[in-house]
Amino acid sequence: MTPIESARWRERIVEHVRITQELDRALVRAHGISLSEFLALCALDRAGTRLRAKDLADAVGLSPSAVSRMLVRLEQHGLLTRRFSTDDRRALYLTVTESGSRTARAATSTFDAHLGLVPAAQG
Repeated sequence: MTPIESARWRERIVEHVRITQELDRALVRAHGISLSEFLALCALDRAGTRLRAKDLADAVGLSPSAVSRMLVRLEQHGLLTRRFSTDDRRALYLTVTESGSRTARAATSTFDAHLGLVPAAQG
């Protein structure tokens, strides 16, 4: 890789971090959920029924321990339910609640608007 290519990659990464931080702040301000929580709710909503905690960690790019902490917060806010498998007590299954699904849909509008994908609501 040339020094110019390396510099361009660094610029892209810095831009990615800046956008991620801005999205996180916008989602917390508008919906009370972080960007990671938003991505988790969307993944659960898309799954339709239930998803294993390990699969959710893979889907959102977080470590299992980070997902575990996040799940506690989401469950406390009534946005998902956690159930252990009756077949394998190590397997934890997650299901988005109706409230979680509504939050994911509302937050998607904020996410899209913030990224310029749809016009922001005028207020």
